[in-house]
Amino acid sequence: METEGFARLFHNFENVLEPKECRKIGTVPSYVKGTMMRNGPGMFEIGKDKYKHWFDGLGFMQRYHFEDGKVSHAGRMFYSARYLESEAYDLNVAAQRIVTSSFGTATFPDPCKTIFSKYFSTFMHDTEKHDNANVAFTPVGDGLYACTETPYMYRIDLDTLKSLEPADFSKYVALHSCTAHQLYDENGDVYNIGSRFGPDSAHVFTVTRNPKNLPSESDHSWEHTLKIGEIKCTDPMYPTYMHSFGMSENYLVMFESPVRVNLQKFILRNFINATYRDCLVWQEDKEVNVFILNKKTGEQVPLTLKMNPFFTFHHANTFEKDGCLVVDYCRIENAGSFETLNIDNMRNGEFQNATTFLPYLTRVVIPLSIPATAKPSDNLLGSIPWAKGYSAVLQEDGSIKLTEQRTCSTSMEFPRYHWEKINMKEYKYVFGSTVFGKVEDNKAGVIKADVSTGNHLVWDRENPHQICGEPIFVPDPAGKEEDDGILIVPIMSISEKQPPFVLILDAKTLKETARFEIPEERIPLGFHAFYQSR
Repeated sequence: METEGFARLFHNFENVLEPKECRKIGTVPSYVKGTMMRNGPGMFEIGKDKYKHWFDGLGFMQRYHFEDGKVSHAGRMFYSARYLESEAYDLNVAAQRIVTSSFGTATFPDPCKTIFSKYFSTFMHDTEKHDNANVAFTPVGDGLYACTETPYMYRIDLDTLKSLEPADFSKYVALHSCTAHQLYDENGDVYNIGSRFGPDSAHVFTVTRNPKNLPSESDHSWEHTLKIGEIKCTDPMYPTYMHSFGMSENYLVMFESPVRVNLQKFILRNFINATYRDCLVWQEDKEVNVFILNKKTGEQVPLTLKMNPFFTFHHANTFEKDGCLVVDYCRIENAGSFETLNIDNMRNGEFQNATTFLPYLTRVVIPLSIPATAKPSDNLLGSIPWAKGYSAVLQEDGSIKLTEQRTCSTSMEFPRYHWEKINMKEYKYVFGSTVFGKVEDNKAGVIKADVSTGNHLVWDRENPHQICGEPIFVPDPAGKEEDDGILIVPIMSISEKQPPFVLILDAKTLKETARFEIPEERIPLGFHAFYQSR
């Protein structure tokens, strides 16, 4: 294993089944009592086979458990980690080669499989579950599920990290894919958007009612999953790829971006040994179509909304104000077909050079109706004082061309906010981290963006070896302000000379209050985390 550089983050990790106490430096508020779970790929080679894309590695969950000390503000943290024991994990490890397909890695040909058996398995049925749930976590009732961009998930034991029973919500709603970033409200109802592929390709909007509020098989059941409504794809043979969406009190909003799935190739993918990523194409001539669905009626808002081409992995908050939707997200100028995130590009650091892949926190303001007096070329936001600088221009054909604004001048990803206080409400602060771009061009590691003023604070990386993971906000129960609380930030290191650690920052000032040194040589450059207090 290489000991220096990004490559050290993309070799197999080992289970840490017995929690290890981490050395603490500094002080931690007494209200930090709970568990942060973190998800992401952790196995990149199986036997002689290697995964080719960052999204492909087998799921590896990390547990950061915070306990009270004997003295107030003492605080202790314990680290453990374990592979998600999915069907994909079991099959690949048992075979000691890659035998299940993934986002960017094809299965290696089986010498026992004839061209005819491959034909029939492709065109008659597809038995793969695609259940490597290595992206995020979703709470359903009193259960927590590891999830990915398919309907297959696993309930996880928060204490042991054991994979419990699987779940498949396509049993209740017909769809082929879904976003990994399911959103939930104060009732514990879970919302998602999926895609159904075929001649009638559509975006399927779903809700899973909290099983604790209804007669249910269990308090963590997906049985109350329903289709709210659907919106047809603009081009049924080229449905869009999406990773997240926005949700306000009354609406669900999605971007139909230029990243499209070539459906003809997708249908033939097993036969021609192509991957999902091989089926993606960046259609640079396509504008972004903004689709809005009413959560309560299931009807599409009857507006044709257009934006210049871009892609987003992650949304921040969305809220309604003065007859408009305000949507915050991290905008990428040109995502291509995600070749930037090929493992080879990640290992050699080449991904840092992709300037059009740099994400920036961005806001768009969307009017929810067209005044009867409006004329072509009118800016429908022109009379709204707080929307200065944004535009929604009525076109001759009746469509509306939206123009967004960047709300933070420093590139950031993994946007998080004080969900408990301001979810789907007007707010001020978004927290994120710098993952892409050269450190010599941007020392910032953690960013706090004030979307009401455009100002921001940063915690600078102490050296070029550090990479900051997704910052998780933990609110102060006695706090009054939106930013009263702390951030928990895992810090990876691309050098063996600095061990990984967890950073505790005051969310108001981004000043360090503590850090916990993890007694492991390295931790993965994972994706998303979930914090549960106790």
